[in-house]
Amino acid sequence: AHTVGFSHCSKFSNRIYNFSRQSAVDPTLNRAYATQLQQMCPKNVDPRIAINMDPNTPRAFDNVYYKNLQQGKGLFTSDQVLFTDKRSSPVVNAWAANSKTFNSAFITAITKLGRVGVKTGRNGNIRRNCDAFN
Repeated sequence: AHTVGFSHCSKFSNRIYNFSRQSAVDPTLNRAYATQLQQMCPKNVDPRIAINMDPNTPRAFDNVYYKNLQQGKGLFTSDQVLFTDKRSSPVVNAWAANSKTFNSAFITAITKLGRVGVKTGRNGNIRRNCDAFN
């Protein structure tokens, strides 16, 4: 999940212009937010144009990202599904409701990640291209 960052318009344009045959705009997307995205990222926009992934607190590491998901303001489908999927929506609701709960979960997760260890030498592989093995 993304609480801080930006994305180039081309990464989510299908969601606001060509979602499906039935609906040009993803129906899980907040209508006002979709209109705002279309204004910031018009069709055929320069692919270098980027927007904030969090429309409310883009430069803060906080739980507002999860509040945005509750309001249909997840920039990517992969973000919004965290709220629309019944398996993960309880976590989104818990973290949206309580910043201390979110911060505690983040601390636990980042601590575990820090213990993973880096594979080096014959055991590791630093990819030249992130989506393919060397």
